[in-house]
Amino acid sequence: MRRIRNHLNLISVLILTAALTISGAISYFHTQQRLESELLDYQNRMKLRMETVVPGVLWNFDDIQLARILDSEMSYPGITGIEIYNGDAFLDGRKRTDDGEIVKLNKAELGNSASKFPLNYSGAENPKTLGQVHFVTNRSLILQQLREQVIEKIIEILILDLLVVFALSRSLQQIVIRPLALLRDRLNQIAERDGSYKDIDLPRNPYQEIDEVSVGYNRIAHRLQDDVTNLSRTEAAMRQAKEDAESALLQLKEAQKNLVQSEKMASLGSLVAGIAHEINTPVGVILTSASVLHDESIKFHQMVEGGQIKKSEVISYSDTAEQSSALILSNAARAADLIQSFKRVAVDQTSEVRRDFELHAYLNEIMTSLRPLIKHMPVSIQIECTEHIKMDSFPGAFSQILTNLLNNALLHAFHRQEDQLAEEHNLITISAYSDQEWVMLNFADNGVGIPAAIVDKIFDPFFTTKRANGGSGLGLNIVFNLVTQTLGGSIKVFSEEGKGTRFEMKIPSHIQH
Repeated sequence: MRRIRNHLNLISVLILTAALTISGAISYFHTQQRLESELLDYQNRMKLRMETVVPGVLWNFDDIQLARILDSEMSYPGITGIEIYNGDAFLDGRKRTDDGEIVKLNKAELGNSASKFPLNYSGAENPKTLGQVHFVTNRSLILQQLREQVIEKIIEILILDLLVVFALSRSLQQIVIRPLALLRDRLNQIAERDGSYKDIDLPRNPYQEIDEVSVGYNRIAHRLQDDVTNLSRTEAAMRQAKEDAESALLQLKEAQKNLVQSEKMASLGSLVAGIAHEINTPVGVILTSASVLHDESIKFHQMVEGGQIKKSEVISYSDTAEQSSALILSNAARAADLIQSFKRVAVDQTSEVRRDFELHAYLNEIMTSLRPLIKHMPVSIQIECTEHIKMDSFPGAFSQILTNLLNNALLHAFHRQEDQLAEEHNLITISAYSDQEWVMLNFADNGVGIPAAIVDKIFDPFFTTKRANGGSGLGLNIVFNLVTQTLGGSIKVFSEEGKGTRFEMKIPSHIQH
């Protein structure tokens, strides 16, 4: 990068040199004009003298006087040669050699390049031309003087340039460079220190412009010092707030994890309650039938021991035993099926173990476990699943997904007015089909639908419109996380008010991780 001092010195030298060069050129022109004028003036005076004096000398044939005149004229350095002709005959002459010596000419040597003028004798009645004067002027003297003037001007320019550079450099150093260097050092100190700003003020300057910069810098430095102090405090407060927020986030995540686990256990608890209530009926029938069979068996045993038994009594006991056994077996099988379905679903929901299973059969097992939830509700569940869909996945996730979707539908879908469940035409359809390596699982209801204003929020954690009725806002969030994270699939919702809701899930048939 360029330095101010060098740049200003260069500009000053260029301006000064240009000004002096123009001045020198003007002086050169004037000097040249002056020297040319002096030479011409001398030639005119010489011509006048020659025309006045020489004709008389020639007329009187005074060679001595002629020689003196020639020597006198040659004293002017601008004349290099003079020749006097009497008529056309060479009479006398002088010539300046290269060494500056004046020699006498014995013959004409100036040639045709010489200037000429006639010599007229005016002493007679009729003026008569007596001869001619040939002379040669020396222009090298003019050129030499001009050359010397140019050299003097160049020396003058160099000296003045050096003086200007020296004076300007010293002035810039004292007035500009030193204050700027001090400002630079102070700014570097501010940039390198971490919140510690001492001795950073600039001193006052005798020059108004620099002093104004110093005053402005000091104001900015003090303001920066205050800002840095405030920033340090703010950073400390933000750091503490960040730590508090991180701690709160960890607590929130732990709370959310506990809430999710509680939600899972709650759904499992409701499933347990439903299964327990459903098992009560076959177990009660089994107990009643066993009690009847037990009483009839004791009575029959007493009659056999008393020897009072009749054929009709044997036939009656056989019929009672057969009916009671049939009731015990059928209800025991029913209870066993319920317990077995509940066992598989409950184990899958709590263990989260990955295994192979057949989707159609597993959906029926899940619905068998969930049917007690809707036994006394006007809701029908219809399963439409292609058979022989083999899955290598987490069956517990499927169970939890369908449980939460069913609870969500029972809580939101079929309450058409005043939170009263509609009496009829409440249908839930669960459909599944295979699409190459994916399984498309749909859960649809023909309920009231989801308002467009909240359809994009239903998967958000803790978002619910039925909090007063026990909604936690975690059911669909758990579904979303299970589908997208545990099963590695995707879920979309399609709903229109008054026309029901459909959850479309795209799940890989074989988990890759």
